[in-house]
Amino acid sequence: MAGIFNYRLATLAIFRHRTLWRMMIDDEISEGVDMDDWEESDDDDDDESTGSGEIHDEIVDKFIRNFHNGDYDTEFDNALCADRSAVLPNTQPTQASYNKPDNWVERNRIGLEKVKEQLQTCIDSVTRDNSFNLELTHNVNSFLDQLMDNEEPIVWHEPILDEYWGRLEAEIDRRKQLDNVTADIERIHIENVEMKEERLAALLAIFRSGRATNSCKNVTFSNTNFCGKGIVWLAKLVDVSVEMNMLLLLHNRIDSMDSARYLSRSLRSHACITRLHLDHCGLGSNPEILLVLLQSDVKDIILGNNNIDSLGSVKIAEYLEGDPPIDRIGLNRNRLNDDDAILISQALKRNTGLETINMHSNNFTSIGVKALLTCVFDSSSLNAISESNHTLVGMYIFSQRVNEKLQRCINRLLKLDRADKIVLALQDKDSLLKYLTNVPVGLIPDVLGFPLWRIVDEHQHKHLNIVYSTMRWWNMPMLYSFLIV
Repeated sequence: MAGIFNYRLATLAIFRHRTLWRMMIDDEISEGVDMDDWEESDDDDDDESTGSGEIHDEIVDKFIRNFHNGDYDTEFDNALCADRSAVLPNTQPTQASYNKPDNWVERNRIGLEKVKEQLQTCIDSVTRDNSFNLELTHNVNSFLDQLMDNEEPIVWHEPILDEYWGRLEAEIDRRKQLDNVTADIERIHIENVEMKEERLAALLAIFRSGRATNSCKNVTFSNTNFCGKGIVWLAKLVDVSVEMNMLLLLHNRIDSMDSARYLSRSLRSHACITRLHLDHCGLGSNPEILLVLLQSDVKDIILGNNNIDSLGSVKIAEYLEGDPPIDRIGLNRNRLNDDDAILISQALKRNTGLETINMHSNNFTSIGVKALLTCVFDSSSLNAISESNHTLVGMYIFSQRVNEKLQRCINRLLKLDRADKIVLALQDKDSLLKYLTNVPVGLIPDVLGFPLWRIVDEHQHKHLNIVYSTMRWWNMPMLYSFLIV
C-alpha cells in the first residue's frame, strides 16, 4: 500500500503491544470530547496570565478537523476583510511612483540642510574615531517628525552635497596617510536621500583601494532613487562587503534585467548574506526580473508591497517547486488571489526546505486560505495526509494583530508532524471509516498501532478512545484473528 501505511508499520502494531491495548479497553470509553464553541471561547482559550499565548487543544483540534469541511468559511472571510481594512496607507514615498515636483529646489531646502549636517557628523567621526556609521536619513518616522508643508519627503541630490562627500573622502585619505589607520565603516543606512551612482562608485573605490575598511553587516538603501546602473554599483558594493549578512533595498524600482542579474549573481556568490528585503521595488511589473532575483537563493527573502499578481505567482510557484535552498519567503501585501494560492499550495506540497511563508494582506478568500492549509494537511486520504508538507513551520495568512486566534490555530497546525496529523485524522467515526474504507482488514492493526504508539499526553489518549469505540464494533471478530501469534 502506498505512503506510510505499509507493512513496515508492523513493528509498531497495536496488537503486538497488548498491555497498552488492554489499558484502553479497561478505561471508561467516552463517545467524544466536549469542546467549547470556538467562536465563543474568547475568555478562556488563551493563557493570558502566563503570556504564553497558547490556545486550548480542543479549540485547535476542532479547527484542524473542520476547516476543510467549510465550517470556517465565514470566519476566514471575515478575518481577511478585517486584515484588508486594517492596512494603513503607505505614508513613505515610493521611488517607483514618485517624481520631482516643479518646485523641488525650494522644497528640498530643509532636508538638504539635515543631510549636510549628517555628512559633517561622518567627517568628524573619521577625524577622531577608528570607525563611523554612514547614516543619512530624512523623514524616517513621519509620525514623530512631521514634514512641513514646503518640505520634500525625499532629499534630492544637489551639487552642494558633492563638496561634503569630497571632504569625507579627503579625511579618510588623510587618516590613512598620516596615521596609517584605515577608517572602518560599520554601518550604511541611507533612507529618503537620493544617491547618485557616482557616489556609490566613489564609496566602492575607497574600499577597493584599502583607504577604508568595510565591516558592515546590515546595509540599508531605502528610497534612494537607484535605477539601472545604480543597482549595478550596488551589486559591486555587495561584492566588497564581505561581512554583510542583510541587505535592505526598499522603495527602489528594479526594472532592468541586466542590473537584476548583476545583483542576483553577487548575492548568490556571497558567503554571508542570509537576508534580503526587496519591499516596494516594483517587481510585480516584470515577472522575469522577479524570478532572477528569487534565484539569488538568499535564505530569507522578503518581497512585500510589490504588486505581484498571477503572472508573478507562476514564477514564485515554479521557483518553490524546485526545492531551492531558502528558509523563508515574504509575499505579504501583494495582489495574489485564490488561483495563485492554489498554485503556490501545489508547489509547497513538493517543497521540503521552506520553513516559513508570509502571505497576509493579499486578495484571498476562504477558498485560497483552505487551499494553502491543504498543502500541510490534505485530509482527503491517509496517504494524502502522509504526503502533505511537514517541513513548513510558519504560514502567516492573517495579520495576528487583527485575528490572533485564527493565526495561532494555523501556527499550532504547522507544529504537528506527520504522525500527529494522522492521530487527529483518526478522531471520529465518520473520518475513521472514510479513511479505512479501502484499507485491507489485515492492515488495520498496523494503521491503528501507528497513532497509538504516538500517544504523548492525556489529550491524545481521549482521542484514541474514540478510535477504540469505533473499532470495537467494526469488523472486530476479523480483527481479533490477527491477534494470534
